[in-house]
Amino acid sequence: MRQKTKNNIFISLIALAVVIVSLALFFGAYTLCMFFGDTAITLDADKRYQTIEGFGASSAWIYQDMYNLEPELQDEAMELLYGDSGLMLNTFRYNIGGGSNEIGGYGEGSLNGTNSYFIAARFTGDYSVFADESNYDFTKCAVVDDMFEQALAKGNITHVVFFANSPHYLMTKNGKTHGEVEYDNNLKEEAYGAFADYLLVSVNYLYENIICKYDPQIKVYISPVNEPQWKWGGASASQEGCHYDPEPLGKFYDVFYDRLTAYNTANGTDYIMDIFECGKYQMIFSSANVKEYMNELSKYDWFDDIDTISVHSYGADNNKTDKDIFYDYMQRNFPEKKISVTEYCVLEFGVVKDMSMGIYNAQTILRDLRDLGAVSWSWWLSVSQGDYEDGLIYWNKTESGNVINKYKRYYVMGQFSRYIPEGSVRIEAKYSDFLGFNGVDCVAFVRPDGKTVLVVINAGNAEKKISLSGEFSSYTKIVTDDDHDRQESEGAFDGTLTLSPTSVTTYVLS
Repeated sequence: MRQKTKNNIFISLIALAVVIVSLALFFGAYTLCMFFGDTAITLDADKRYQTIEGFGASSAWIYQDMYNLEPELQDEAMELLYGDSGLMLNTFRYNIGGGSNEIGGYGEGSLNGTNSYFIAARFTGDYSVFADESNYDFTKCAVVDDMFEQALAKGNITHVVFFANSPHYLMTKNGKTHGEVEYDNNLKEEAYGAFADYLLVSVNYLYENIICKYDPQIKVYISPVNEPQWKWGGASASQEGCHYDPEPLGKFYDVFYDRLTAYNTANGTDYIMDIFECGKYQMIFSSANVKEYMNELSKYDWFDDIDTISVHSYGADNNKTDKDIFYDYMQRNFPEKKISVTEYCVLEFGVVKDMSMGIYNAQTILRDLRDLGAVSWSWWLSVSQGDYEDGLIYWNKTESGNVINKYKRYYVMGQFSRYIPEGSVRIEAKYSDFLGFNGVDCVAFVRPDGKTVLVVINAGNAEKKISLSGEFSSYTKIVTDDDHDRQESEGAFDGTLTLSPTSVTTYVLS
């Protein structure tokens, strides 16, 4: 028996050695091939996935202070974001505030508080006053509205999302726009209808008086809740926010949907409810509790009428595995729902201006589009100040005056938003380095004009040659790398594409 055991162990060791040697040979050959050979990308336009609805960014906070900018700089900022020479963003995310500036805001110098249209003196305990537009002063957010109008005037916006971080402070349990304690469900249940009315009156004013001046066909979404999982309370609160446990969130959405449906019927509007601005779709080792929220919301009849689930990419960042897991979860449980990424930034102090951040952000966008199947993608703050990684462009105050700065992240965003218009359909794009050893990543689309767009990231420090399949005659090549900012050139297609080191390259193929 002892000899038999020894023989079994010996055989097992030999088998293990064979497996180890085989894997070593495989990975050695694979690595040599990837480093010294061409990467081959194969496009298959017959395999089609999601249809792109657009790219956007949020107007929160900083816009309130932009009256300090010279008019020409205000227009420059909006042109950089929404204009034909800029990012051509088609989605404007408008923050409807909870009025925290009226009760002290969030500290001296902070721009994280907001104004509100509602005239607080009109509230004496009867929440029905929030449904009467005569109780609103629509000049109280004039600066934000002016910038909103300048953005619309650029002519590229087709979607507007009105979102709220917190209910109005008159509707909360503690009279503030954040919880008294962490994870407090701060919205009073008796104020659910009033909060819905507050949003509907505010949105309708903005639609009728601003949006309709430019294009009444713009799609209007209302997103009343933002990142409900997070604590949003206690002494450390530094911005508006409201926590909702799954059950209160479902109850509030139920009231909101009824009010929204009735309002649309009575007024001939077509406003759309957007849910649920999930703070993090990461499902492994995460406190986001995505499943609990989705299970609760799916109990309601109105859930079937919601075609898109909005999520934020915090935590998942550029991690492909996190995206694959969430996509698989949605396909198994809610295959009829589209996914929209409505917010993301890096959440770090110290603005990184070079291509290291450009590559990181490009990987996040590309993998959200390809691996998560996102139909739209929005950055957090369109305009930021200071030294935090949350802006597409930065308004900085210098000794010589105000300036607008843009860094590699800005140009990388344009590699997607300028060349993948609304209506583009993602197609299959397979590349030979399936393990990603050589740092090349790609995604491809067929545009409404019939042209094919291929976005390729080269995260490596060396030039890469790519063999590309497809019957194309010519291309427009757009490059952002260490030495170029969205530089365009034309070329004849010969089956080979060249990527500069640490670059994001967009090919528009004819």
